[in-house]
Amino acid sequence: MVLFLIIDKSEVIMTISLRHLALFLCVWCFSNIAQAQTQLSPSPQRTISVQGSGTILIVPNQLEFSVAVEQRGTDTKILQQQVQKKVTDIVYLLQQNGINDRNIQSMEMSLQPHYEYDNGKRTHTDFIFVRTIYVKHNDFTVYSTLMQALIKAGATSISPALFTHSNPKQQYLDALKLAVEDAKKRAITMLEPLQAKLGDVLSVNEQSRQQPVAYRAKSMAMLESSSIDLPGEKGIEARVGVTFLVR
Repeated sequence: MVLFLIIDKSEVIMTISLRHLALFLCVWCFSNIAQAQTQLSPSPQRTISVQGSGTILIVPNQLEFSVAVEQRGTDTKILQQQVQKKVTDIVYLLQQNGINDRNIQSMEMSLQPHYEYDNGKRTHTDFIFVRTIYVKHNDFTVYSTLMQALIKAGATSISPALFTHSNPKQQYLDALKLAVEDAKKRAITMLEPLQAKLGDVLSVNEQSRQQPVAYRAKSMAMLESSSIDLPGEKGIEARVGVTFLVR
């Protein structure tokens, strides 16, 4: 069977064998399918996965503690006034000891009903109003003297102090950098005997979280006759997992 194509302008008659046309189309289709399969099936990448760790040693540079003022009575308005007066005196005392206003927070307060029990019967008697002040201070030497002065100024209770650092976030970020560098060194060391080279980074995974840096100081009862012990260094550790390409 023969296919005739007639072109009017040039008046040329082209004769093409249908068998040859079919053969051409088959070859063209198989060629494109093979090329597509080659593009979708790249050669597997060689990778190496390692873990790294980094530690920053720091010395705590501030104290953190809380002061509670508690008052009990039947008139809530009077209770609030009494507590507020003591809080004002305590804040003034803290300021006089060199503590900046931004390191004194007195936002937390609570008012709870008080009950007494007699032969299994609960009776509401009065209310307990509590105001809590959170304090940060960078002078360790005045701690014991300051605690005693706060009690005299009207503080009902004082929490044990914690030694902390003023910028733990930056310290942790520095430890993260060391962890990544450690992972890279480990990968290079492992590839060296294999005569392979380290390639680009494929993925990085943080395997640790920033932890609070704190030492617990002595309680008020122990401060009556002794001075506070200064803390030593504390490590902030970060860990990462890194996957590299291998060349």
